[in-house]
Amino acid sequence: MTSTHIALWTALGVALVISVATDVLRRQILDVVTYPLVAMALGVRLWAEGVGDLESGLVSGVVSGAGLALMLVPAAVGGKMGWGDVKLMAGVGAVLGFPAVLAAAAFISLVGALQAVVTLLWHGAVWETLAEVVRRWAVKARLINEGAASGPRRHIPYGVAIALGTFWAMWWQHDRLG
Repeated sequence: MTSTHIALWTALGVALVISVATDVLRRQILDVVTYPLVAMALGVRLWAEGVGDLESGLVSGVVSGAGLALMLVPAAVGGKMGWGDVKLMAGVGAVLGFPAVLAAAAFISLVGALQAVVTLLWHGAVWETLAEVVRRWAVKARLINEGAASGPRRHIPYGVAIALGTFWAMWWQHDRLG
């Protein structure tokens, strides 16, 4: 592992810890954390590895950051997730690059699913959530009208899943690098 990787991973780790704290406490992932993370990652990649290709340098950071962020855009557009989550994912992708970003996408998704299940169990909302899913399907199938009662919205701080999934991917990548 190079000193460049260590510097990037350290900055990413700090950004993730800060983002978890602000997401849990204030339901926000701050631009003052995400924008500098993306800029620093891309700048360091360009400086250390040049323009590069899919697996190194600036190109790897841009493609990986954009790809990981795009995973969450539909949820952000639909109001189910905040744009801070999208920007944090861009930072994660920009730091990790390809192919580590693929592991991060998988691990973040797994941790997010587990987090959602645990949250539903913790709040005793499993049946209520299943009823809401059935209600939404019925609305789409036009079996009931849009105005039918829906359940309360729950906040699940996805920054936690992003952080845990990313740390898992970093561990996996470090293990692969030897």
